[in-house]
Amino acid sequence: MKHVLAVVAVALLAGLAPTGTLHASPAAAVTAGAVKVTLHYKGKGKVDSSHKIWVWIFDTPNIGPGAMPIDQGSIDKNDAEVVFDGVAPGTVYVAAAFDETGVMAGDGPPPTGSPIGILMTDGKPSGVTPGEKGVASLTFDDTLRMP
Repeated sequence: MKHVLAVVAVALLAGLAPTGTLHASPAAAVTAGAVKVTLHYKGKGKVDSSHKIWVWIFDTPNIGPGAMPIDQGSIDKNDAEVVFDGVAPGTVYVAAAFDETGVMAGDGPPPTGSPIGILMTDGKPSGVTPGEKGVASLTFDDTLRMP
């Protein structure tokens, strides 16, 4: 949604600029890229069409109450990949949850007690850069659960 608003704002500003005065240099060009996340759930539940793994990307490492994802996806087979296309340049952070009760619809945070995972390095959320290097693998189990 933020990406759409930014594009609309740029288009509006470009329309207001006097003709011939708005020049974009190649260095100023902003291109979106893809982020590919492979998910592996090692918990006791079985990933299937009723018990999906949901994955979200955030533009902040502060994933918690009040953090709004910039995109989401789901898989119904373990060790599958979710591809987020058109992600704006910048670092994104990945979180996932296993729907062990079969009630998640992706329209809100995981229910309390759901197994969750956050892409981390040395105990801190690690970011992914969209584009050629926008590849990540997240493995999680039942150890960390949604508060």
